[in-house]
This record gives sequence, C-alpha cells and structure tokens, in this order.
Amino acid sequence: MFYLIIIGLVNIINVFSGIFLAAPQAVSSPDGDVIFVYSISWPVSILFVVCGSITLHMLYLLFRYSKTNELAKKQFMPIVLGILIVFVGHLALLIPLFKGFPTDILSGVCFAFFLFYALYQRRLFKLTLLFSRGSCYAIAAGLSLLLFSNFIGLLQSFINMNLSIFKEHSVLIISVFFTIATFLIYQGMKQFIDRVFTKEEIYQNENLKEFSLSVSKSLNVNEILEQLVDVIHKTIAVKKIYICIGNEKNDAYIMAHSTSALDKKSFFIRKDSPIVAWLSENEEILLMKDFKRSVSYKSMWEDEKKQLADLKIECFVSLKDAGDLVGIVLLSDKDKHRNFTLDDLSFLGSVESIGSIAVRNSKLYEKACLEARTDELTGLLNRKYFYETIQNEYEKSKGQSLALIILNIDDFKLYNQLYGNKEGDLALQKISRIIQAIVGSNGYVARYSGKEFAIILPLYDLLGAKNLAENIRLQISEMHKRVVEYSFKTLTLSGGICSIPYAASSVKELIDNADRAIYYVKRNGKNAIMTYSERDHNFVSGNVTKDTLRQKESVYSDYETTIYALTAAIDTKDHYTFDHSNNVAYYAVELAYACGMNQETAESIREAALLHDIGKIGIPEHILNKPGKLTAEEYEIIKGHVENSINIIRHLPSLDYVIPAVIGHHERYDGLGYPRRISKEDIPISARILCIADSFDAMISERSYKKPYSVNRTLEIISEECGLQFDPELAHIFIEAVNNGSIKVNPTIKCI
Repeated sequence: MFYLIIIGLVNIINVFSGIFLAAPQAVSSPDGDVIFVYSISWPVSILFVVCGSITLHMLYLLFRYSKTNELAKKQFMPIVLGILIVFVGHLALLIPLFKGFPTDILSGVCFAFFLFYALYQRRLFKLTLLFSRGSCYAIAAGLSLLLFSNFIGLLQSFINMNLSIFKEHSVLIISVFFTIATFLIYQGMKQFIDRVFTKEEIYQNENLKEFSLSVSKSLNVNEILEQLVDVIHKTIAVKKIYICIGNEKNDAYIMAHSTSALDKKSFFIRKDSPIVAWLSENEEILLMKDFKRSVSYKSMWEDEKKQLADLKIECFVSLKDAGDLVGIVLLSDKDKHRNFTLDDLSFLGSVESIGSIAVRNSKLYEKACLEARTDELTGLLNRKYFYETIQNEYEKSKGQSLALIILNIDDFKLYNQLYGNKEGDLALQKISRIIQAIVGSNGYVARYSGKEFAIILPLYDLLGAKNLAENIRLQISEMHKRVVEYSFKTLTLSGGICSIPYAASSVKELIDNADRAIYYVKRNGKNAIMTYSERDHNFVSGNVTKDTLRQKESVYSDYETTIYALTAAIDTKDHYTFDHSNNVAYYAVELAYACGMNQETAESIREAALLHDIGKIGIPEHILNKPGKLTAEEYEIIKGHVENSINIIRHLPSLDYVIPAVIGHHERYDGLGYPRRISKEDIPISARILCIADSFDAMISERSYKKPYSVNRTLEIISEECGLQFDPELAHIFIEAVNNGSIKVNPTIKCI
C-alpha cells in the first residue's frame, strides 16, 4: 500500500506538471522520419530512486522466498530478469548513445515476453483462466464495436443506394446486422477457445469424474492403484507409470503396481531418500528436470540416480494419508518426448487428491478388517477368524492333508501369580512371536484361548507337524535363559496334533482330537507334544517317558530336602534369620489363604518365605548383629542380600519359581523400595505378601539394635503404611486376620 500511494502521487504530479520527466517531443529527422526525444533533467533521478527501491525490495522478497523453496527460484527467475531489463531499458534513456531510440518501450516488450513465459511455461498460474465466458463477451463486443465504427457509414450508403425501400428502417437493419455479427463473433471465439484451450481440459475432467466414481466404489488397495494407473495413462500420454507403497517396516517404498505386469518389481525408494523428504514437505507435483537443479538431487546416492534414469522417470506424484506419505506415483517421459504441461500437472494434482483419499479409506477398511480378525495382545488370528480359516482350508484341501496343532502353556496361572499379569502378557507376546517366526508362510497361527495357540498347516502330515511343534516347544523352553536380571520360571508347552484325512474326517473331529491329545499330555506330566492316532484312538507321546513321570512324582520331596538344607545353612550363620524365615513363612501362608489363594500357590509362597533371606549367608556377622545404626555403606551391603539370594536360588532350577517373591520382598508399594524400585501391581503379589509378613515379624521380634514392638503398635504401623510400603488391600486383610485370631502371633512356629 505504501508503494502504491507513492507511485500514484509521483505519476499524478508528473502527468500534470512534467516536473520529473516531461512527455517526449516529436522531432523531424533529416531523412524525414519522426522521432520522439525526451528532455531529461536531474529531477528524473527521483523517478529512478522510487522505481529502484521497489525493484530492490521485490528482488529481496523473491530471494528470501527462494531460500526455502528451490523450485520457486527457477519459476521466478524469468520475472526477475524482466524487471532488470525494464529498469536497464529506462536507465538507457539517460545515455546519449540511445537518444531517440525507444529503449523503454523495447524493454517493456521484453518484460511482457518474460512475464508470459514465467506465468505459463513455469506454471505460475493457469492460462485458461484468462479465457472465461466474460472474456469472450468482451472480445466479441470489442470486435463488433470496431466493425460498427468502420462500416456503419458504408452500410448506410449501401442501403440508401440499393435498398431504398428499406431506407426508413436502416437503423433497425444495421442494429440487427451488428447483433447477428456480435453473436457470430462470440460463437467463433468460444469455439476457438474451446478447441485450443479447453478441449483437453474437458477431456481430463471427464476422465477425472469417471476415476472418482470408480474408486469411490472400491475399498481394495490393488484395485484403486490399478484404476489410478489407467486414468493417468489414458489422459496423459506417458510411456510408463509405477506406484510404490510404504512397506510394513516403514523403511522404504516398494513397487506395488505398474502399467505392465512384465515390469521389474525390484525397484524401491528408501525412506531417507531426498525425494521422499521433498514430497513429504510439499504439496506440489515434482518434475525431475526441476529436481535435478536442486541441492537435494545432488545429495542422492548414485545408485538411486541410476535407477531413476534407467526407468526414465520425469515426474513424481505423492499419495498421502492425513499428511503422511503412504505412496509415490512415478511417471516416465511422455510420448514423442513432449514436456508436461500445466494442464497435465493440474490433472495430476486432482488425481493425487482423489487417489490419496481412496487409498486412505481402503487402508482404514483393511485396518478395521485386520482388527476384527486378530487378537489385540498378540497380533495373531483371533478365535472367531481361526474357525473361518480352518473351515476355508478344509474346503480347499479336499483329498489333501491338513494338520492342526494346539499348544497349551503349562502352569500359566501360576506364572501370572508369581510375576504378575504384565509379565504374563509379555510372555504371551514373546511366545506368539516365536510361533509365528517358526511357522512363517507355511500356515496360520491363532490365539485359540487365553493360554492356547492353534496352528493350521495346509499340506502337512502328522510327522511334519510334530517336528514343527517340537521345534516351537524347545524354542519356548529356552525363551527366558537370556534374561540377566533374574530368572523366570521356565515356560513349557503341552501340545496336541491331529490331521485330515489320517486321523479325522471333519473340522470338528480335527479340533476335538487335538484337544484330547492335549488332555492326555497334561494328565501324564505336561511339557510334551503328542499326536492323535485314529487307528486305535491312543496317543503317541512326543517326549514323555516313564522316567519323566517318575521324576514328576518325586519333585516335591526333592524341593523339601533342598529347602531344608538351605535353611540349615542359614541357621549356622544366624539363628535369628533361621527363626525369622520360619515365622515369615507361617504369616505369609496364612495371609495367602486369607486372600483366597489355592494350596499350590500358598505352598510356593511358603517356600519363597523360607528362602527370602538366604542371601544373608554372604553378609558379615558384625553387620548383621551390629547393635547401633548402620552406616550408609553398611546399609548398601545389607541390601545386597537380595541379589545374593537370587544368585544362590538361580542355580537350583527346581526352585526358580520362588525368585519373583524373593527379589521383590523389599520393594515398596509406592516404588521407593529396592532393588528394582517397581511399584503397585508391578510387584508380584507373592512379593507383596512376603513384604507384610517379613515386616510384621521383624517389628515384633527383638534384635540387637532394637526392642520388640507390641502387636497393636505393629498393626498400627502397618495401617499407617498402607499405600506407601504395603499393598493396602493385603494389609487390611492381614490386620483383620491377626485381630480375629485367624493368624496367630507366635514367633516360635517352625515350618520345616
């Protein structure tokens, strides 16, 4: 607005006064020609200062904009040159050499040429927008007026001389004549413009409308990509079209569709490619000839440049989903090596918008379908889709083999009780990944129930299915051996296998027989893979032997002996720790029963309580029995007894299930405990029970550094620490059980 006001004032003043630059004077030259001569004086410099300021400011704005947009620099360069030519052309008027020569007019013509080139050839705007219906009316009216002003006299004379009978109506005749002439001129102009400028646009719009209707009826990505290729190939005469879609790893865009099935499918564009970066940041169509002038092109790998050159790629079109680049359309050169016009780019922009929306909708549909048929936790097929898949495979495999493996995780409820549901979910995810990796593309994997997995294996017989299941069982048994923090309970699988047509004749029979095989495995010791035999309705064991069963029967007596030996070792070191462990075991077991836990779980907690302080064997006696307050260094040594306990127990595979309770019995509900500083439900419930039992016995017992607290005071402290040190729900149950006599306060109870 400032420049507009300044220019307006300067021109108004100059027009009426000529103070800055007077109008040129027509002077006859010696050879008879008329030339126009300016009378230039110093005030003309004011005009140059004003115009020069505007020019410099424009150049500055263009320069600043082009720093963030390299292609804009190329687009605006002709205009910049035109501005400089106009300025220089007017400046030349001051040079005597050009006196009498219209350098200003010539520079203006040059600027008009550069402006037209930039606007149309460099795609700064759409040329057909100049030719609207209004412009046709204006042109027709102008031509009619020109004809009317030049031929009205001739036409009047013609009527008077040759058509005297119509002399009185000559005005009406002339009016009708020029009305018809104006209409014909308008129609001629419209036909000319439609044929020259808008015929191709109309054709493109028809194809675009057809493409939009087609893709709106489809939710299949491949169909949409095929239609996208067809509409581009039909409308723009390009030789080849390739579409790359982002892969599952999201690290590259892989060739998904092209104009010919014979085209190489190995082409891909890396996610870190400068092309991907440019298309992600911009909403425009990218031409290779423009991209080659940019710094980004120079930073590309040579193999990328060679691939694009071999495919003769000339244009890139992005496919986006909510701003994210999901695909790239690559166009080769056009027939007869013609350039891409502004109409082509406008059409591709419309195709890009419609195609992106269609691809996005199809992906949302596929995502919804995937979520409907997959298990949320593991990503495997869910139970409902498992039944659909096995029925479909049964229909397809008529006369051929179809095997089914059902795998059940042994003692998974105990695993959840020991480590918590969070660790249980992580274990299920790890198991599902192992199974999926081993099965691969050979079959389908589903989460059959909470702790069961089903594997459908088309064309597999019993032996092949059994070998695959054994591989899975062994891999899962080794799953936790790499964990360095502390040992988890080893997870094992009980698996049943059946196949059609060898051991079943229908899908229902196939599933029932595999379930029966699992039942027999569970009844005979677990941790085995068995196949169902239709011939005699017996089971063939994968790895369960009489020795294995005998070992299972005697395992508890082995535990008892080991625990007794370890607690006896504690007694030789510190008699208080021995008695304390017995008392904690009693309180912990009673609290477990009060919480509604079964005998198996309570027994595992009892064994953990007996061993929870076994690591104190490694603590010096002068620290264990120190009468005064421990120093910070001594306290750190005492805290180390937890890790010592784990290091002892982890070498006893039969007792590894007690580790979660042992390692967590000094954790606090508020997360300020040790050694892992976990909180709330992340602490295994067995450890939370031990924490209460351990603290209760420690407070009511006499130690070298303190007097015993009364039971009432101890229960008050436990109540005060609800939600801080102790699980509030368990603490209230424990307090109530002590008060009503369910838990007897008797530090002399022996649990061995």
